[in-house]
Amino acid sequence: MGTGGSGGLGAAFREVPAEPAEQAGATGPVRHRLDGLERAVAEGRGRLDDVLLDDVAATVERATGRLRLSTSATVVAIAGATGSGKSTTFNALAGADLSTAGAQRPTTSRATALVWSDDEDAAEVTALLDWLDVPEESRFRRSELATCAPRGSLPEGLVLLDLPDHDSIRTAHHDEAERVVALADALIWVVDPQKYADAAIHQRFLRPLAGHRDVTMVVLNHLDTVPEEVRPDLLRDVRKVLVADGMRDPRILGVSARHGLGIDELRTAIVRRVEENRNAERRALADVSAAAERLRAAAGDASGTIPDVWVADLERRVAQAAGARRRGPVDRSAVNAAVRSLADDLARDLTAAWGAPVRAAATAHLDRTADRLDAELAALPEPAPEPRSGGQVRGPWALARAAGLVAAAAGLVLLVTGAGTAAGAALLAAGVALALGAHVAGRTRGAGADLPEARTDDESGRVIARVLRTQVLDPVRAELASYGRFRAGLDRAATARAGR
Repeated sequence: MGTGGSGGLGAAFREVPAEPAEQAGATGPVRHRLDGLERAVAEGRGRLDDVLLDDVAATVERATGRLRLSTSATVVAIAGATGSGKSTTFNALAGADLSTAGAQRPTTSRATALVWSDDEDAAEVTALLDWLDVPEESRFRRSELATCAPRGSLPEGLVLLDLPDHDSIRTAHHDEAERVVALADALIWVVDPQKYADAAIHQRFLRPLAGHRDVTMVVLNHLDTVPEEVRPDLLRDVRKVLVADGMRDPRILGVSARHGLGIDELRTAIVRRVEENRNAERRALADVSAAAERLRAAAGDASGTIPDVWVADLERRVAQAAGARRRGPVDRSAVNAAVRSLADDLARDLTAAWGAPVRAAATAHLDRTADRLDAELAALPEPAPEPRSGGQVRGPWALARAAGLVAAAAGLVLLVTGAGTAAGAALLAAGVALALGAHVAGRTRGAGADLPEARTDDESGRVIARVLRTQVLDPVRAELASYGRFRAGLDRAATARAGR
């Protein structure tokens, strides 16, 4: 099979420029992020959807299993739909007919592997192929092939897989493709000019893997069937479709595997990918990021704390429901409304999945809350039976002050008219003294009469705060603490450990 250069297809075969791949962290930071994802899954149990949590847990298990095996080898899976030419592409890269193409292998439901490494790596690579569950009869080593691509044309450490058709009518075929796609370190998606926008590949694979740009390449095959002047527009349209899937700056290459055109460029792209190394970690990081984003979207984005102003507002509303001086039972409907309002405020930035347990924690003890308020407020001592109003206490002193003012006025009249200078002066002085003394005494006694009521209001406030804390706020804070640990796990999953 020919493996020549670009031939008459010209620039259409050149790889679309892409940004350098982000350097993945070492195993330590990857483990750090996987631990964060595990913690988030643990906190989400009983709150988020079990299917989602099981899927994320499986992601952690896959990544952990892969990183236990050889990371000097890079598993590159070639995937595609029926008729896309992925097996032909696989054979062209290998330089040998290893994988039967198209309708000639209708019952093949397993992957085919080409191992491009020295024999001293055999044990590690065998363990990796066992983990991938590639059948013994479908494993090919470079050293065992009579004919293959030149030794330096593919990178050392490459494990190249040809997968069954992902759109096969046979369930076993597309299940196997989906299984291995989840395990491979890097992916080459082979599409053709007729079906590159097919919903099946985009909905099931490319869209969910949009964040895996660093480990993904898209190959547009059968480009020899497209007029040369149309090819650039076709490649641009493929890019547009991938960008619509959410893939940032997708890497696209045009080839004709049947004629061997563009295969050299594809080999070069694979060499660059494998030589960058740490591809297993790179895939693990992409999987962790995607899984963490799914969990974050499922839970919502809240602060995880109860603002002090909301607590004060709740206490104020419940105090109003209890009445100013505790005459009779609390207004239960008003208490319930205040608690539910707080729960709604707290759950506003959460999804229904996590908002529901927050609301449940706030409202689980509504009846008990009202009962405790009734019992503890009723147990408070009643104020002394003396006059409770400042106006009532000050009444006699107000009369005395009025009498003093009248006497002072009479004395002033006597002085002005000259009817009795000595008597007028004495009466004026006595009246002023009486009015001032009554005024001071009235204010002092009035303030003292207000103290029992003020003291009772303070004690009621402390009772209300204590009951709300134990029956409402503490259960809500416990639920929000779980949410906080969940968010901390996601933050850990999104951030490499400092200093490593």
